Amino acid sequence: MRRRRDACHIATEIAPLRDQGHIYGCRRLWESRRGTGGKIVIIVSSLRQVEAVMARYAPVRSLSLLAPWQTIIFETDRMPRDRVVLAFNDVAASGPGLVAPDEATVAAIVEFGRRCRSNDVSLVHCWMGVSRSPAAAYIIACERAPGEERAIAEDLRRRSPTAAPNRLLVALADDYLARGGRMVDAVDGIGRGCAFDGDPPPLFLPLDGSLGGGAVPVVAKSRGSPRPA
Repeated sequence: MRRRRDACHIATEIAPLRDQGHIYGCRRLWESRRGTGGKIVIIVSSLRQVEAVMARYAPVRSLSLLAPWQTIIFETDRMPRDRVVLAFNDVAASGPGLVAPDEATVAAIVEFGRRCRSNDVSLVHCWMGVSRSPAAAYIIACERAPGEERAIAEDLRRRSPTAAPNRLLVALADDYLARGGRMVDAVDGIGRGCAFDGDPPPLFLPLDGSLGGGAVPVVAKSRGSPRPA
């Protein structure tokens, strides 16, 4: 119980992200693209960055992927009405005291993605913005583009050197979307990403024919070492 109280205290009192250069760079890039080509943009971030992302980009919907013990209270009136919160641990399998994602989790992520429309900005976040939320963004992109699993994974890696999509969540989505192992193979192919000090910068993932196009929205400064298994 001690751990639960402390974790909730941390989750509800995280300060908004301070102004940082990479955020302004992302803002300039997004504003230069806004309204062109009818693109959908998914912003992937950590919990710590949510309020700053909301203030700057005004997403029309949000998907929160957090542990079952976490309670989040955002001190902002900019939170969208279309909010989905899914509770599961960032794990590779079920275990004592842990909640693994399941088919219902994937179904909720897919349904969230299907509500995204042209010129929409949607936010997907987890605790660190490294594993669960990149996996969810990858699932949303793959659902819209059958056969492009590898290209989407490579674009995800190009845009985020730190992303390490949760493999179990991707495997469940692979089965749910009947992709015959292509999603799992593609994620395995890009590796687990590089370690990063602190929260990595938000990831901007454009959908609808944007694969590989344009500049890289964020280049994270990694320490160059592979993320431990």
